[in-house]
Amino acid sequence: LPLHSIETAFSDQEEEDDIDNHKIHKSANYYRRQEQKLNLKALIERVKNIQKDEENRFFEQKLLAKAPAEEMSRVSPELPSKSLLLRLYRDATECPICFLYYPRNLNVSRCCVQPICTECFVQIKRLDPHSPHDDPSNQQGSEALPHTLISEAASCPYCALPDFGVTYDAPIDINTGIGGSMKAGQFTGPIESIPEDSEAVISSSPGSNEFAVQEMVAVKKPVSAGKRRKSLAADAAGVITIDIIRPDWEQKLTSARNKLARKAATASAIHASNLLIQGDEEPRQGRRRATTNGSSSHLRSAEERMIEEALRLSLLDEEERQRKAEFEERKK
Repeated sequence: LPLHSIETAFSDQEEEDDIDNHKIHKSANYYRRQEQKLNLKALIERVKNIQKDEENRFFEQKLLAKAPAEEMSRVSPELPSKSLLLRLYRDATECPICFLYYPRNLNVSRCCVQPICTECFVQIKRLDPHSPHDDPSNQQGSEALPHTLISEAASCPYCALPDFGVTYDAPIDINTGIGGSMKAGQFTGPIESIPEDSEAVISSSPGSNEFAVQEMVAVKKPVSAGKRRKSLAADAAGVITIDIIRPDWEQKLTSARNKLARKAATASAIHASNLLIQGDEEPRQGRRRATTNGSSSHLRSAEERMIEEALRLSLLDEEERQRKAEFEERKK
């Protein structure tokens, strides 16, 4: 498909006019529809021109990327140079979760020191608010109480330790991109050939075994001396946890509790009203005077409970609204 192709829903063909249009009085809606058709046609032409310009610019940059070194100065400096790409992906590391290869400086879990790419890390989040699994009162089919809802912290996908977080050690010899010392396209370095596999350097000649062993030793990657080999606390410096990138979990928990509380209050009010209706339908002959005081007092107490519950829920909603407003102000 061509780049930025126009949707097939937009057609250049105009609709056929009805042959009996001259018999109908042309109202204001008719002229409005004609004006909308002209505006839509002009908009489609403008979009086509913009897309054509973008395609030409894309093909020009693609041709310049394949041009010799003297013409590379005209390429956007934000595009990584070949030296930078070769430097980053020389010793690529595989993510154990998504099985994709990334530069060797991957994120490392704070607990079990296992690599994980950023794409997989940002997909991990807390579970939705729920009742505790080990609560004996949490039976199947029973309604959970609002104050019993919890939000469990995200666990490590490797060792299942709670408060999952990662650390990242940036490469020392590369400082490009946002906040770097140079643009990605300005990075230059010696383009060295990628060493072959250690098993392929063994020569078949009988007199070259010693030389082949020396090449195998030279090809092996050296072990980094500054690599972390112990776990860190969730609040340690340099640790990025799931709650840091998703700080709205408390707001979601409060909203779930308030929603469940409103649901419970509505159910209680409906239950109380049903009791009152059933009490009124009972035969009241011979005990009308005896039950009048009791039913009226029960009605007053039910109304008072409903008013108190409504006031409590309104206060909770106001507190939640204030927290949302403060959170929005802090984000600004």
